[in-house]
Amino acid sequence: MKTIGILTLVPTDLSDFIQSNLEKVFKGCVTINKYYLSYFKPGDIITTDVVVVTAQSHAMKAQNYISHDSRIIVLRRTLPNSEIYKITAIPKGTNVLVVNESPETTSESVAFLYQIGITHLNLIPYDCRKDYTDINIAITPGEVESVPPHIQTVIDVGHRCVDISTFVSILNYFNIDTQETSRRLIQYSDTIVTMDIGIKSQYKELFMKNIQLNTVVNLSHNGILLSDKDNFILLYNKKFGQIFGIDENVIGKHFSHVISNTLLPNASQSMLVDELIEFKGRSLLVNSSKIEYFGEPAGIYYDFQEVTHIRHLEQNLSKKLRDKGLVTRYTFASIQTKSPRMKDCINFVKRLASTNLTVLITGESGTGKELMAHAIHDASPQSIYPFVAINCASFPENLLESELFGYEAGSFTGAIKEGKSGLFEQANNGTIFLDEVGDMPLSVQVRLLRVLQERQIMRVGSQRVIDVNLRVIAATNKDLQAEIQKSSFRQDLFYRLNVLPIIVPPLRERPEDIIHLFHFFMEKHHGKKVTLTREVESLLLKYKWPGNVRELINAVAYISFIATDTVHIESLPAYILNIHTDFSQEITYLSARCDKEKAYQVLAILSRHVDGVGRKSLETECANAMVTITESEIRRLLLVLNELGLVESKVGRRGSHLTTKGLHFMNWKNAGMADQSKGGHS
Repeated sequence: MKTIGILTLVPTDLSDFIQSNLEKVFKGCVTINKYYLSYFKPGDIITTDVVVVTAQSHAMKAQNYISHDSRIIVLRRTLPNSEIYKITAIPKGTNVLVVNESPETTSESVAFLYQIGITHLNLIPYDCRKDYTDINIAITPGEVESVPPHIQTVIDVGHRCVDISTFVSILNYFNIDTQETSRRLIQYSDTIVTMDIGIKSQYKELFMKNIQLNTVVNLSHNGILLSDKDNFILLYNKKFGQIFGIDENVIGKHFSHVISNTLLPNASQSMLVDELIEFKGRSLLVNSSKIEYFGEPAGIYYDFQEVTHIRHLEQNLSKKLRDKGLVTRYTFASIQTKSPRMKDCINFVKRLASTNLTVLITGESGTGKELMAHAIHDASPQSIYPFVAINCASFPENLLESELFGYEAGSFTGAIKEGKSGLFEQANNGTIFLDEVGDMPLSVQVRLLRVLQERQIMRVGSQRVIDVNLRVIAATNKDLQAEIQKSSFRQDLFYRLNVLPIIVPPLRERPEDIIHLFHFFMEKHHGKKVTLTREVESLLLKYKWPGNVRELINAVAYISFIATDTVHIESLPAYILNIHTDFSQEITYLSARCDKEKAYQVLAILSRHVDGVGRKSLETECANAMVTITESEIRRLLLVLNELGLVESKVGRRGSHLTTKGLHFMNWKNAGMADQSKGGHS
């Protein structure tokens, strides 16, 4: 706690009186001690924050006994209101003796009386060496025993009170500016005559302005805090204290004393704009602004808006949307890819997600257009509102119209008697996803055009226009430009939809994803980790995947039931194996790297030895078939056949054997397809 020391020459009731004066304002927030100059011995030191003395001469004498860190304040004193009226009643021009404890304090008393307006009297400072027999009235501040005995009228104004200016000096030094100390000082000032004319009324005016400011600030429903440029707290309101559970005075303390740096890192370096933080179960939106005086930084204003109720409303809304199924199931994190082309596509989509513009997603069936639409909504400002999806190809014309736009009661047979809101209404403030928009009937296209142009709908059977605020995401696997040429899709609707076009590449154009997605789906959907042989990887990469990712998911499901820990070529679905009905690329490779006919001969011999055969046996069998070939040639041929995946060679007695692909190749060759692929020249 802050401390004040009262220093007088000797113990008298004056020091007690000064202490009682100071306590009228500082009680409870400052500790007050008394010291006597005549008691000090060499080495004694006063260490209080402030030392008040009754005269400048006392301060000079006490310099060796006061700490260098202490502030010395010479008391300015005044009279209570009740005593001033006795003096003003003395007739004008009367000689009045002024008596105090010393010549210095006597001169001060005379100057003070003149200062407060006692100018109608002749005030004569008392000097014990002079005779004042012609004076009958004396004024003294508690020094009655020093007044000459012949004086008939003695006005004892008592000890002079501490003047308000001294209180202001101490308040400023301690940086104490509470409503309670201000109230006490105003109450105290009403009992005294102030030395500085006008200071009382100015302080009262300032006090009232502070009261008004505090009232306005504390009426705010937001937490308000003002700091200086170094982030030390200057002011805060009750709401701020309630939000952060403050039960002590934190004025003068650093901002981080109240709000940890982990909650708002670098709060003073960068201004905060709608920063959302969580504090003890409360959701708070924080904004800050720098304050400048004369172009120089002077402080920082913080505003803390509690949005816990709003967050609860959002959570309740989200729950209701989940219960209705009107929420997204996928985010950008759900999109698995290793493909640079697909990553570029996703980065582009992430940038446009924050807008409210219409999006058209095109791509082959099974590429993930719906997943992309879900991710766009999830990353958009509309994410807390409904996400409504409809497949336009799955409804007949009349039913699609009523589903999208709703209908009034009694609009058609079988309709709900109360009527029904359409999907556009249900998606209000959110997103509607129109999948397979290329299959939308022309009559519905016309009505969709109005929604995109005017953001208005009209229920079936109604004349009432309903405003809607939503984002439209459309998707199709058709070439809409070609559909326009066939007059099955409106050109004006195409331009309304094609504001932000997205093209999702097919799986065959992003081969980096084939093996990656295979393992991802195998583990996610079937809980298995498998190893792919080199032949299997080669077949999966060569397959064109016309059904894209959806077809890959189906292939993974099939293989998960057939294969164990290692996936061999015989575990693949037949439609993937059938891609090798054309081995023309392998024929070209053989022709370029070796003697094709000798390679055929080696493959034919291997096809008769299921368990494999060594190079020496291959040489012997070739000779029996009247084919001249050396063992080194056989080594080179096997190397090429291994590279093509037609043969697998091992060290040891097993030697080399045909792979499943090699068997398919021989069946294809024996069927005469090799000759056809080369124009009859094998």
